[in-house]
Amino acid sequence: MSFAEVVMRRVVRRLLIVQFAILLMVAVVYFALNNIHGFIAALYGGAITLSGTLLMAWRINRAGEIASSNTLQSSMEIYTGVMQKFILTLLLMAVGMGYLKLDPVALLVSFALTQLSFTAIKVDTAFKNKI
Repeated sequence: MSFAEVVMRRVVRRLLIVQFAILLMVAVVYFALNNIHGFIAALYGGAITLSGTLLMAWRINRAGEIASSNTLQSSMEIYTGVMQKFILTLLLMAVGMGYLKLDPVALLVSFALTQLSFTAIKVDTAFKNKI
């Protein structure tokens, strides 16, 4: 496993933990202030962010594997991942608000706050032997 893969796995793991913690905090606040419907909508909104993060981590990992043989294909892998994340987010929001009739405010607040976790993550590039 290359050093870049180790750093990426470390960052993605930390990001998912922070996103999940924010998701739980928002959901608990909605449960306390609103009801079970706000709680479920908040869980769903945060889950949209988590699914997008996992999708992009998978795409970036694939791009890293391809990069040594074909840099153009590697770039296309990342662009494809960005488009898939965008479409997945729109589709899941449409399903949540349209089909499942979840509380739109709770869903969007949870989604937005979990998205803010991207700004809170420090990328530690110091070489460590731990994985």
